[in-house]
Amino acid sequence: MELTEQRPVPAPAVVGLLRLTTRTAARQAALAEVLAEFCAQRELDLTEIATDVDLAELTVRRGLYGIVLPSLAHLGAAPERVIRHRQLAEAGLQLLVVRGRQVRTTVASTTSRRGPHRPT
Repeated sequence: MELTEQRPVPAPAVVGLLRLTTRTAARQAALAEVLAEFCAQRELDLTEIATDVDLAELTVRRGLYGIVLPSLAHLGAAPERVIRHRQLAEAGLQLLVVRGRQVRTTVASTTSRRGPHRPT
């Protein structure tokens, strides 16, 4: 008798976010590949890679687990970065960074439309 059942579990959905200061096709393709590989290794469902998107559009998406960035620089300049990180945290989204330090997301409230928050 088996003690556990194996059932398919959907991978957490994430969106890759690229802030491209130099818009070359080669750079964008390389960064997209880095995001795809990162997500594949962690069994994340990379639903899209966004380059010109209002962060508020992402924070209201149902079923979205988090945002994946090549580095924190893709979240914007230092002052913007703090505001955008707060936006993501308040929406209950995880911030996953390929290069550099991981960001711990803490939210005062443990209730959100995505359920209880768990820090990364």
